[in-house]
Amino acid sequence: MISLVIPIHNEEPSILPLYDRLTSVMERLQRPFEIIFIDDASTDRSFDLLANLVETDARLKVIRLRRSFGQTAALSAG
Repeated sequence: MISLVIPIHNEEPSILPLYDRLTSVMERLQRPFEIIFIDDASTDRSFDLLANLVETDARLKVIRLRRSFGQTAALSAG
């Protein structure tokens, strides 16, 4: 299985286009995959968008950090 770990911090406008593009490319590979989004304490609607996506795609996982730890910590959490 291929696991993609994506740190997110206040990326509301980018989440849906990124998700659409990633799933399109990964489906063409015809290999099992998962996408793990790490929300690094976003203050916009990033987590809400991700939470809605999780309900429609079992390949998606979301981890929400309680405060901003930074990109390196977010990648490690993934």
